[in-house]
Amino acid sequence: MNLSVQVVRPPDPEESSEVVSAPEVRKTLSAILQSPPFRTSKQIQQLLQFLVLETLAGNGETLKERIIGASVFSRSPDYDTNADPIVRLRVAEVRKRLALYYQTTGEETILIGIPSGSFKAVFEWMNKAQLPLQSGPVRRTEAIPPPADPMTPVMQHEIATLDLKSSPAKFRFRKLWIAIAASLAIATLATLRYLPSPEERAFNKFWSPVIENSNTVLVGMGNNPLYELSNAGEDEYYKNHPKTRFQEMGLHPYIPLTPEAPIDGKYINPATDIYLTIGDAVALSNIEYVLAQRHDKLDVRFVNDVTYGDIRQSPTVLIGAHNNIWTLTMTENLRFGFHGHSTIVDRVDPRRQWTANFDRSETYGIVARILNPWNGKVVMVVGGVGYSGTRAAGDFITNPESISKMVDSLPKDWEKKNIEVVLHTTVKNQIPSAPDVVATYSW
Repeated sequence: MNLSVQVVRPPDPEESSEVVSAPEVRKTLSAILQSPPFRTSKQIQQLLQFLVLETLAGNGETLKERIIGASVFSRSPDYDTNADPIVRLRVAEVRKRLALYYQTTGEETILIGIPSGSFKAVFEWMNKAQLPLQSGPVRRTEAIPPPADPMTPVMQHEIATLDLKSSPAKFRFRKLWIAIAASLAIATLATLRYLPSPEERAFNKFWSPVIENSNTVLVGMGNNPLYELSNAGEDEYYKNHPKTRFQEMGLHPYIPLTPEAPIDGKYINPATDIYLTIGDAVALSNIEYVLAQRHDKLDVRFVNDVTYGDIRQSPTVLIGAHNNIWTLTMTENLRFGFHGHSTIVDRVDPRRQWTANFDRSETYGIVARILNPWNGKVVMVVGGVGYSGTRAAGDFITNPESISKMVDSLPKDWEKKNIEVVLHTTVKNQIPSAPDVVATYSW
């Protein structure tokens, strides 16, 4: 008895060549701009939006550093990009925030990236679904030859029936293994893609005393001694001077004063616990961004509202130096500390001192992580000479690459130790460059 069977053979899967459309990119861009990593910084939002939209408009190859500086950061078209590296610094920040966004979102299907060494955005699909296995052409096998030993028709029929039943079963089994292998490959790639890098592991260890001991982190902000002109002082001035239309609406202007002109105390008011310097504000924004990724809450206060009991109860980050009494208190007995208006000194070797220049175009800062073995809490100090020094310290402490390089010079058990670092930075147009480490100490 000659029987024939039909075998369905699946072809090899093929890669999808589908291109991400502009509307899909814009939809993903909108979600990214409203996410926690980006919504805290209008400047970073504007930069990412500019790079993406220019790339979509076909201008990706012409995106140069000077063009971006003029378009996004209001620089002159011929400004010196070597002296003012704002574009490179901010694009690096965009890359960091994009990485954190994709680490924390599980729903996004489109990847927007800015490859290193380029300002052109790239768009690609994430987590592509496996293409369905399609049936190939039906192939009819040769007739099964009769066996050498004689068989009865009933036996031949039973064997043929078994063969017909087992072929689909084998095919289903093969499809199952193909699906399992594909799933394992996808899982392996996903694991490699999202596995923390050595820099991220060092960064997480550095911050772990803050983020693992409480759901709320106390942030003590520096308070600059500022005075503002009172309403009575403005009214007195405008008795003899005309107002612009905005001043008629209540705009507070600078009132011109001469060195010999006396100022009556009734015309000025102390501005206590009101204003932040730009350096302190940027440092706060960077630290808030780091803690928000770990779902920590921030209790932000001016230092006048921070007590020693508060510091003992919560992990604490102190921002600012000469405007923050708690920063000076905590560093008073450390190896590296502030001295006068412009200097950081090594108290073990007083010959080592780091002094900012007169216009603060070159300045210094301190980052310290002080552990308390009695209550398990930690105090982080982020302060510098001038607001640019504090801003540079804030950039350093929230940059995984900077932290990783720093801990390479520390003992192997550094994560259990107190750490203090002296930083140096140069400042151009009130923006500090990436700080470099000039001294470290751990104990």
